[in-house]
Amino acid sequence: MFERDLAALIRRETINLDRLEADIWRRERRIAALRTARRFLASGQGLVLILAVLSSALIGASLASHRQAPQPFMAEEKLAPSNLLLGTSP
Repeated sequence: MFERDLAALIRRETINLDRLEADIWRRERRIAALRTARRFLASGQGLVLILAVLSSALIGASLASHRQAPQPFMAEEKLAPSNLLLGTSP
């Protein structure tokens, strides 16, 4: 069995290490590019979040300043539960 395993190892394809250093550097550059892209994406998402919060706050403040004072609740007074149950008092 041991000799069979040795023969299988000898028949196995040998690994060529000529391009090992170039492959390692290529992988390192790809990892660095991915890190840069992740940082850029995270900062872009943060910028979009800040712009959304600020614009919604400005729009809300603008709409609140132009809003009229609420009208008194007079038109539907006859539909109030107390009036429906007890009737209107003269």
